[in-house]
Amino acid sequence: MEISIQEWWSNLLGVQQLLWILAIFFTLLFFLQMIAALLGFNDGDDIDTGSDFSEASIFFTLRNAVVFFLGFSWGGLALIEEGLSVFWGTFIGIMMVAINLLLLRGLATLSESGNLKLENAIGKVAEVSIPIPAKLTSCGKINIIFQSRLEEMEALTEGESIPRGTKVKITKMINNQFVVTNLS
Repeated sequence: MEISIQEWWSNLLGVQQLLWILAIFFTLLFFLQMIAALLGFNDGDDIDTGSDFSEASIFFTLRNAVVFFLGFSWGGLALIEEGLSVFWGTFIGIMMVAINLLLLRGLATLSESGNLKLENAIGKVAEVSIPIPAKLTSCGKINIIFQSRLEEMEALTEGESIPRGTKVKITKMINNQFVVTNLS
Protein backbone atom coordinates (compact mmCIF):
# COMPACT_ATOMS: atom_id res chain seq x y z
CA MET A 1 0.00 0.00 0.00
CA GLU A 2 1.52 3.24 -1.13
CA ILE A 3 0.89 6.46 0.67
CA SER A 4 1.46 9.87 -0.80
CA ILE A 5 3.85 12.40 0.64
CA GLN A 6 0.87 14.50 1.75
CA GLU A 7 -0.64 11.58 3.68
CA TRP A 8 2.73 10.73 5.23
CA TRP A 9 3.24 14.37 6.25
CA SER A 10 -0.24 14.74 7.72
CA ASN A 11 0.24 11.54 9.78
CA LEU A 12 3.32 13.00 11.50
CA LEU A 13 3.14 14.70 14.88
CA GLY A 14 3.85 18.45 14.96
CA VAL A 15 7.24 17.87 16.58
CA GLN A 16 8.13 15.32 13.88
CA GLN A 17 7.19 17.79 11.15
CA LEU A 18 9.39 20.43 12.78
CA LEU A 19 12.27 17.97 13.10
CA TRP A 20 11.93 16.96 9.44
CA ILE A 21 12.00 20.62 8.36
CA LEU A 22 15.08 21.24 10.52
CA ALA A 23 16.75 18.05 9.31
CA ILE A 24 16.28 18.85 5.62
CA PHE A 25 17.27 22.52 5.99
CA PHE A 26 20.40 21.87 8.05
CA THR A 27 21.44 18.89 5.93
CA LEU A 28 21.36 21.12 2.85
CA LEU A 29 23.23 23.86 4.74
CA PHE A 30 25.80 21.30 5.90
CA PHE A 31 26.42 20.13 2.32
CA LEU A 32 26.73 23.74 1.16
CA GLN A 33 29.33 24.33 3.90
CA MET A 34 31.23 21.23 2.81
CA ILE A 35 31.25 22.31 -0.82
CA ALA A 36 32.37 25.83 0.17
CA ALA A 37 35.17 24.37 2.31
CA LEU A 38 36.31 22.12 -0.53
CA LEU A 39 36.40 25.12 -2.86
CA GLY A 40 38.45 27.08 -0.33
CA PHE A 41 35.79 29.41 0.97
CA ASN A 42 35.50 30.01 4.69
CA ASP A 43 32.47 31.02 6.73
CA GLY A 44 34.60 33.27 8.96
CA ASP A 45 34.58 31.03 12.04
CA ASP A 46 38.31 31.37 12.53
CA ILE A 47 38.45 35.16 12.55
CA ASP A 48 39.92 36.49 15.77
CA THR A 49 38.00 39.56 16.86
CA GLY A 50 40.61 40.42 19.45
CA SER A 51 38.00 40.59 22.21
CA ASP A 52 38.17 38.80 25.53
CA PHE A 53 35.20 36.70 24.48
CA SER A 54 36.93 35.11 21.48
CA GLU A 55 37.85 31.97 23.46
CA ALA A 56 34.28 31.44 24.66
CA SER A 57 32.83 32.24 21.26
CA ILE A 58 34.38 29.17 19.64
CA PHE A 59 31.18 27.38 20.65
CA PHE A 60 28.88 29.91 18.98
CA THR A 61 29.76 29.68 15.31
CA LEU A 62 27.74 29.03 12.19
CA ARG A 63 29.51 25.72 11.71
CA ASN A 64 28.67 24.55 15.24
CA ALA A 65 25.05 25.71 14.89
CA VAL A 66 24.67 23.65 11.73
CA VAL A 67 26.30 20.62 13.37
CA PHE A 68 24.12 20.97 16.48
CA PHE A 69 20.84 21.21 14.56
CA LEU A 70 21.92 18.40 12.25
CA GLY A 71 22.48 16.10 15.25
CA PHE A 72 19.42 17.40 17.10
CA SER A 73 17.00 16.98 14.20
CA TRP A 74 18.14 13.60 12.87
CA GLY A 75 18.78 12.27 16.38
CA GLY A 76 15.38 13.55 17.53
CA LEU A 77 13.67 11.84 14.61
CA ALA A 78 15.42 8.55 15.35
CA LEU A 79 14.57 8.79 19.05
CA ILE A 80 10.89 9.50 18.39
CA GLU A 81 10.78 6.45 16.13
CA GLU A 82 12.14 4.41 19.06
CA GLY A 83 9.61 5.91 21.46
CA LEU A 84 12.11 8.01 23.39
CA SER A 85 11.93 11.68 24.32
CA VAL A 86 12.98 14.20 21.70
CA PHE A 87 14.94 16.03 24.41
CA TRP A 88 17.66 13.41 24.00
CA GLY A 89 18.14 15.01 20.58
CA THR A 90 19.60 18.01 22.42
CA PHE A 91 22.19 15.70 23.97
CA ILE A 92 23.00 14.25 20.53
CA GLY A 93 23.37 17.76 19.11
CA ILE A 94 25.73 18.80 21.91
CA MET A 95 27.78 15.63 21.43
CA MET A 96 28.03 16.34 17.69
CA VAL A 97 29.36 19.85 18.45
CA ALA A 98 31.88 18.38 20.92
CA ILE A 99 33.08 15.88 18.31
CA ASN A 100 33.27 18.67 15.72
CA LEU A 101 35.39 20.82 18.07
CA LEU A 102 37.70 17.90 18.86
CA LEU A 103 38.18 17.16 15.16
CA LEU A 104 38.87 20.82 14.35
CA ARG A 105 41.30 21.04 17.26
CA GLY A 106 43.09 17.95 15.98
CA LEU A 107 43.27 19.36 12.47
CA ALA A 108 44.67 22.62 13.81
CA THR A 109 47.61 20.76 15.34
CA LEU A 110 48.44 19.34 11.90
CA SER A 111 48.91 22.76 10.34
CA GLU A 112 52.40 24.09 9.86
CA SER A 113 53.32 27.60 8.89
CA GLY A 114 56.15 26.53 6.60
CA ASN A 115 58.15 29.61 7.55
CA LEU A 116 61.82 29.15 8.21
CA LYS A 117 63.19 30.57 11.43
CA LEU A 118 66.70 31.39 10.34
CA GLU A 119 67.88 31.62 13.94
CA ASN A 120 67.34 27.85 14.21
CA ALA A 121 70.27 27.28 11.84
CA ILE A 122 72.88 28.97 14.05
CA GLY A 123 75.35 26.34 15.26
CA LYS A 124 74.49 23.90 12.46
CA VAL A 125 76.92 22.50 9.90
CA ALA A 126 76.42 23.21 6.19
CA GLU A 127 78.24 22.67 2.90
CA VAL A 128 79.35 25.46 0.57
CA SER A 129 77.61 25.24 -2.82
CA ILE A 130 78.87 28.53 -4.30
CA PRO A 131 82.30 29.74 -3.06
CA ILE A 132 82.16 32.34 -0.29
CA PRO A 133 84.49 35.36 -0.80
CA ALA A 134 86.76 36.48 2.06
CA LYS A 135 86.17 39.17 4.70
CA LEU A 136 82.41 39.82 4.24
CA THR A 137 83.02 41.24 0.74
CA SER A 138 80.28 39.30 -1.02
CA CYS A 139 77.90 36.37 -0.58
CA GLY A 140 78.34 32.79 -1.50
CA LYS A 141 75.82 30.04 -0.89
CA ILE A 142 75.53 27.08 1.44
CA ASN A 143 73.33 24.00 1.50
CA ILE A 144 71.90 23.32 4.93
CA ILE A 145 69.33 20.97 6.38
CA PHE A 146 67.25 22.54 9.13
CA GLN A 147 63.61 22.44 10.12
CA SER A 148 63.42 19.16 8.17
CA ARG A 149 64.21 20.84 4.85
CA LEU A 150 67.23 21.20 2.60
CA GLU A 151 67.75 24.89 1.86
CA GLU A 152 70.26 26.85 -0.16
CA MET A 153 70.99 30.10 1.66
CA GLU A 154 73.31 33.08 1.22
CA ALA A 155 76.39 33.09 3.43
CA LEU A 156 79.32 35.33 4.31
CA THR A 157 82.60 34.70 6.08
CA GLU A 158 84.76 36.97 8.22
CA GLY A 159 87.87 34.92 7.41
CA GLU A 160 89.50 33.75 4.19
CA SER A 161 87.46 32.66 1.15
CA ILE A 162 85.84 29.23 1.37
CA PRO A 163 85.74 26.95 -1.70
CA ARG A 164 82.81 24.85 -2.92
CA GLY A 165 82.25 21.55 -1.09
CA THR A 166 83.79 22.76 2.20
CA LYS A 167 81.98 22.00 5.47
CA VAL A 168 81.22 25.16 7.45
CA LYS A 169 79.56 26.03 10.73
CA ILE A 170 77.00 28.83 10.99
CA THR A 171 78.08 31.22 13.75
CA LYS A 172 75.69 34.19 13.46
CA MET A 173 73.48 36.22 11.15
CA ILE A 174 73.94 39.65 9.57
CA ASN A 175 70.91 41.08 7.70
CA ASN A 176 69.30 37.64 7.22
CA GLN A 177 72.54 36.22 5.81
CA PHE A 178 74.49 33.54 7.59
CA VAL A 179 78.06 34.15 8.73
CA VAL A 180 80.04 30.91 8.60
CA THR A 181 83.44 29.60 9.65
CA ASN A 182 85.46 26.93 7.90
CA LEU A 183 85.50 23.59 9.75
CA SER A 184 88.63 22.23 8.01
